[in-house]
Amino acid sequence: MAHTVSLAITACAILTAAAPAAAERAASARLVHCGGATCLRLSGQRDSADTKVQVDGRDLPVTGERSWRATVPLAEARTWRLTRGYAVPVTLVDRASGSARTSPVAVPPGALGARVELASLVVRAR
Repeated sequence: MAHTVSLAITACAILTAAAPAAAERAASARLVHCGGATCLRLSGQRDSADTKVQVDGRDLPVTGERSWRATVPLAEARTWRLTRGYAVPVTLVDRASGSARTSPVAVPPGALGARVELASLVVRAR
């Protein structure tokens, strides 16, 4: 009986510790068609709809509540500063506390105009 209770407590502790990491999905970027042009779509998760989303220090108009997304023309996205690893800095700013959390979001190679030489390319059928 004590062993079963111990296992249940351990399982609860593991699930509680893993819950925030599982709930927080990393932001992502991909190329999409918007009208006759090509755009960069950024999407991710935030704590609440009051949390501002910024890219390279600029406010980004987003749609959605906790799950957000923004579609930006490539001409605008190409003005953003890139970080190491060919990524853009996305910052989530809590309006109430003013605290900010920045994370790099990888963009598709070559999407923002930088030349990228690939050592290999893997193509998979869906």
